[in-house]
Amino acid sequence: MYNPVKTIKSNTIGTINVLGLAKRVKARVLFASTSEIYGDPEEHPQKETYWGHVNTIGPRACYDESKRVAETLMYAYSKRDHIDVRVARIFNTYGPRMHMYDGRVVSNFIVQTLNGHPLTVYAPGNQTRSFMYVSDLVSGLMKLMNSNYSLPCNLGNPEEHTILEFAQLVQDITGVKGKVSMKKSQQDDPHKRKPDITVAKTQLGWEPKVSLRDGILKTTAYFRKELGLVDNEQEQ
Repeated sequence: MYNPVKTIKSNTIGTINVLGLAKRVKARVLFASTSEIYGDPEEHPQKETYWGHVNTIGPRACYDESKRVAETLMYAYSKRDHIDVRVARIFNTYGPRMHMYDGRVVSNFIVQTLNGHPLTVYAPGNQTRSFMYVSDLVSGLMKLMNSNYSLPCNLGNPEEHTILEFAQLVQDITGVKGKVSMKKSQQDDPHKRKPDITVAKTQLGWEPKVSLRDGILKTTAYFRKELGLVDNEQEQ
């Protein structure tokens, strides 16, 4: 949303450039799509056959719609030029080496808690998200790329949590009890987010392995180090 035009160009012109290269060198292309193509879904959980519910002129449209167009480009090139494509619809992913200030809920909550700041929650707080640890995503992408499955495939953790539940979990893990700062709801913020991973299970033999608690423990340890909250003796 900071630079919507650049976002649209990256996902459309960038995808065209990659597909053009793939055509020349006869490469298989893996496209990192997103659960955001479902918008604020009216179907729950979301299957790959769901077409989505997206506001084409809303503040999130620059990302949502350009990813949707990029998927269209993938299959247009596949049909016309016989390019071998793989499309992963990635749900919320987190883990060590995330940027501390990337604006995602996981990094926001952990950094705010460790710094003793109130947790920023956008009303009403009962909107849900599904969080997948990064190693699970990597294994899913590798399985998809090595498979013969060429239609879109959800990769995500079907374990669903409200934002307020997640805030409580972060506070429990860090041992820091802080306040929640409830902000005005964001336009077009999805109320429900949960992947149906039947396709990934049946076609790839994949499902997430890392629990949310274990993943947040590892991610919190990384952020403690980045924030200088771990001394050398503790680290050893």
